[in-house]
Amino acid sequence: MNEDKLFLTYNQQMRKLRNDKHIECKGSGHKKILIRAGYFNIVNGYKTPFVSGHDSTGNHSYISGTSINQLQAVKKFDDNLRSFLLRYITQVEEETRTLSGYKFDECNDNGAVPWYDTNAYAPQKSLQEKMNVISKAYNELSKSQLDYVKFYMENHKQIPTWIMIKVVNFSTFIDILRCSKREVSHSLCELYGLKDEDGHNNVKLLIGSLHWMRKIRNSCAHNERVYCLTRKQERRSHSGRILENYFRMLSNGYSRDLDQRLFDLIVYFKYYLPKSEYKQFINELKGMLEDLQVNIHPHAFEYVRGQMGIKNLDDLNTLITLPKDDIDYNKFDKQNASDENNLI
Repeated sequence: MNEDKLFLTYNQQMRKLRNDKHIECKGSGHKKILIRAGYFNIVNGYKTPFVSGHDSTGNHSYISGTSINQLQAVKKFDDNLRSFLLRYITQVEEETRTLSGYKFDECNDNGAVPWYDTNAYAPQKSLQEKMNVISKAYNELSKSQLDYVKFYMENHKQIPTWIMIKVVNFSTFIDILRCSKREVSHSLCELYGLKDEDGHNNVKLLIGSLHWMRKIRNSCAHNERVYCLTRKQERRSHSGRILENYFRMLSNGYSRDLDQRLFDLIVYFKYYLPKSEYKQFINELKGMLEDLQVNIHPHAFEYVRGQMGIKNLDDLNTLITLPKDDIDYNKFDKQNASDENNLI
C-alpha cells in the first residue's frame, strides 16, 4: 500500500507534517486542530496557498514558517465564507422566485392561464422546451414532502404558481424563468438594472448570474471549498463569463480574465442588493479578508485573494462607489400602482 494511504495515528500525522512537509505541528493545541478537522480536510484541503515549489524528490515544499494554525486560518475563512455567501444567495434566490411567480401570473391573465399550460410560456420557445420544464416542475412537486404541497395535492385541483415556483429546484426555477414570457424576465431586468451597454434589458446576465449563484450555493450547501471555486471557459464554446458594465468600470485585468470566480458573484450582488445592504455585504467581506491577512503569510494571502478573482482589496471599496440607482420595489407593480392612483 502507498505510504500516503496508510493509517496514521494523530501523533504520526503530526510527525509527518513536521518531518516530511516542514509544517509546524506540535503540542496539544495543534493536535486538537488535527483531531477536530481531520488531516484530509485541513491539510489536503488548504495546503495549496502555502506551496512554494517542489523539493528534489518532486514533493511540494512550503513557505518557511508555515504552521497548522495558518492552514486552519484559511479553513476557518472558507467555512465562514460559505455561510456568509449562502445567507445572501438564498436571500436573492427567494426574492427572485417570489417576483417571478407574481409576474408569471400577472402576464397570464392574472393566473387564468395556469403554469402547466404551454400557453403560459414564451411563444418563441419550442413546444419541447415548454413541455420539458413543465414536466420537471411536476416531477419535483410530486416528490415533495412539504406539508403545504401535500395539502394542495390532496385538497385542491391544482398547485398555484407561487407554490410551484417556491418548491422546484433552483435550476428548474431558472429554466422556468428562461422559458417564461418576455414580460417576466424583462420585469426583473428593469427592477435590478440589469442592462447591456446599449441600455437594453440583459436577460443573458439575469440567467447567467442566477446560474452562477446556484453553482456557488450548491458548493456551500455541500461543504466544498468555495474561495477557489472557478468555472473554466470551454475552448470550443462561446459561453463563459458575462462581462457586464461594472467589470468595465474596474481595471482592465477583470475584463481580460476568461474564468468565472467568486468576484463575479460579488459584482452580481451589486445589482440584486439595495445599496445599504450591498455596502454591508462588502464591509463584512472586507473584514473577513483583513482578518485572514493578518493570520497567514503574505504570499499565502495573495494566493487566496487571487483565487477569489480579486485583483486588489481596494476594488471592493470601488464597487460600493460605482453608480447605481437603488432598487425601487414599488415600481415592480406598475399595473396596480396605476389602479391605485385612479382610486385616489
